Amino acid sequence: MTAAAIRHVPNAISLARLCCVPVLAWLAWVRLEVPFVWLTVLALASDGVDGWIARHYGCVSRLGSVLDSIADALLMLVIGYGTWVFHPVVYTEYGWLIALVVGLWLLEHLCAFLRYGRPSSFHTALTRFGVAVFAVFITVMFLFRFEPWLLWITVAVSILAVLEQMAMLWLLPDWTPDLRGGLPEVLRRRRNTR
Repeated sequence: MTAAAIRHVPNAISLARLCCVPVLAWLAWVRLEVPFVWLTVLALASDGVDGWIARHYGCVSRLGSVLDSIADALLMLVIGYGTWVFHPVVYTEYGWLIALVVGLWLLEHLCAFLRYGRPSSFHTALTRFGVAVFAVFITVMFLFRFEPWLLWITVAVSILAVLEQMAMLWLLPDWTPDLRGGLPEVLRRRRNTR
């Protein structure tokens, strides 16, 4: 594969993940859990693959960052819907935790749109770790059983990631995607510009 062709692969993977969203919604709607689970696992795995390819081959782009963020957001929403359909106990017993995380996440997205007119797309290490923990939680829940302790860890990491993103939104006057170093990187950059 040529270098010119490789630069389109991450966006193609993000687009494929985005295309999974309506399929996953339909699978949950008609209560087909097994295909829902396997497509969810593949979609979650693709999130790590597209980012790795983009960084490894130096084909990170603003379009790719936005496309990745939109695909991730919609995938998380449809996974939440699938969880409600197939494992309602998560919502009946821990709904307030889910509401807290989703509320903070929506607030961060709203603030990013108000500040920059687009998703924040920071893709910090903490956010990526949070997505990995979420993927483990979802995979364990769907393939084995619901583990409350894993939900608590997922919620804690998610809240920390959202708080980091909110602080970065406050500190960064201009849209700056793919700040893998997170808040420490932003603070270091601010110190170096003074």
